[in-house]
Amino acid sequence: MLQEIYIKNFVLIDELRLEFCSGFNVLTGETGAGKSIIIDALGLVMGDRISSDLVRNPSQRAIAQAVFFLDEDQTARRSLMEAGLIDETDDSVIITREISPQGRSTARINGKNVTVSALRDLAARLLDLHLQHDHLTLLRPELYTGYIDSFIDQGPVLLKNLEQAYRVWMDLQGRLRELGEQEQNRLQMLDFLSYQIKEIEQADLQPGEEDEHLSLRERVRNSGKLAEGTSQMLKLLNEGEQQASALDQIASALDVVHSLHQDPFFAALLAPLEEAYYTVQDLAERLGGFRESLDFEPGLLDRLEERLHRIERLKARYGKDVQEVLEYLAKSREEYDRLENSQEEKQKIEQELLKAQGEYEHRAGLLSTARTEAAAVLQEQVNRELKELNLPHTQFQVQIGRRSHPVATGWDQFEFLFCANPGEEMRPLARVASGGELSRVVLALKKALAAVYKLPTLIFDEIDVGVGGTSLAAMARKLGELAGRHQVILVTHSPQVAAYAGRHFLIEKQQEQNSTLVRVQLLDREGRIHELARMLGGEDYSQLTLQHAREMLTASEKSS
Repeated sequence: MLQEIYIKNFVLIDELRLEFCSGFNVLTGETGAGKSIIIDALGLVMGDRISSDLVRNPSQRAIAQAVFFLDEDQTARRSLMEAGLIDETDDSVIITREISPQGRSTARINGKNVTVSALRDLAARLLDLHLQHDHLTLLRPELYTGYIDSFIDQGPVLLKNLEQAYRVWMDLQGRLRELGEQEQNRLQMLDFLSYQIKEIEQADLQPGEEDEHLSLRERVRNSGKLAEGTSQMLKLLNEGEQQASALDQIASALDVVHSLHQDPFFAALLAPLEEAYYTVQDLAERLGGFRESLDFEPGLLDRLEERLHRIERLKARYGKDVQEVLEYLAKSREEYDRLENSQEEKQKIEQELLKAQGEYEHRAGLLSTARTEAAAVLQEQVNRELKELNLPHTQFQVQIGRRSHPVATGWDQFEFLFCANPGEEMRPLARVASGGELSRVVLALKKALAAVYKLPTLIFDEIDVGVGGTSLAAMARKLGELAGRHQVILVTHSPQVAAYAGRHFLIEKQQEQNSTLVRVQLLDREGRIHELARMLGGEDYSQLTLQHAREMLTASEKSS
């Protein structure tokens, strides 16, 4: 709900503040008094374009600021919380638009700078502004489906299920297109993959073999040095010629220990010496075996070099090491199998696609049936409202068509048709209704959609233009009824409409110090009677007109 608007240094307004009630608010005054300036200021809050000629005093900034109360379940509240502009305890939001004398603008939400697009997005969740000769916003065909769906009890569930089925269907279509595109290069890819697989398979790579080959190559290269060192160690351990070997010397020591084993000290040396003897013996045997292994067959080094070179070539093409080359081989085999079996996959997807299309059509059919019933309800309600608005011969019809291409929201396409007189052809509403008729149709639609229309504040700029007599009285009653569910703010020249307001503002121009300024006065009951009399009879209204105005106000109060 719009709680108040503050305007400063804007066109003919130096500074003013309006506080609105939750029901029916009207702004009245002479033609040119400045009512539309206030609506223009609200338009700025909603993100309308700005210009420097809106600034009254070129040395100061122009300001338009609106304060909105937020309901607990309002979508605007959730959007503001997600953006970090309010917290859970906040129940209001302040939108500010400032214009510099140079024509630059600043937009803020709760004191934080935001983009104009963010301002528009928020304002679109808070209020609905209909300017004179601009009722067609409500009548944009792309909005019709949403109006119809709002009359379906299970509409959100049906729509969600349909959107899910549509996504599955579209995903399968995408996969099928991808297969079709791949089919053109399938044989070429198969040949290429076959070459790569064959090249890697013929190498018969084994995990870890590269390290083994590198180690063996180094041993072969150094086999001479290794054999010489091994022989020297064997001589020292057990093959001494000029002097006793290590094994012989340990054996001699053992003989001494055995001869003196009665002494506890020598007895304790027996076990360590025996262990040393067997350790040296084991080392000698291992060295002997290693020396025999150094007897490599001719050409081994060349073969190792060739194998390692082959591994390097494969690594350069398929991975940084043997393991990555083997992983590449596994993936290439999988891709080869997939391409080779692509026809089977295509047939499988085609079957799934038919199933998904059937599921979409089933869910679209369920929603379409519900929409047909909802369209009938909306059509009936709007026609009833039109009759009560003194258009008994006017016919409103919801025409249901089918889209050429189904979309996520279904295949239904709606058109609102209108016929002003019996016997005439039904035609699209926006192109055939006159100004007064269109105003009443817009009001009838708003009234019919009142229970499901989510925006809390509805603003109308002279929606009653072109409507008179009993039709105007009926429109006044409907606006009063609409204010029972929404906050309504209305600029009007009609006393019949103004009489139904819960809060009445008088807009006037005043001359002050050689300048013209807009002044706003909140009228009490007596002030309202005099303003209604002026609207009925002009500035020089009679006592009879004043009495008529008093009776008009009393009658509207009783009917509210």
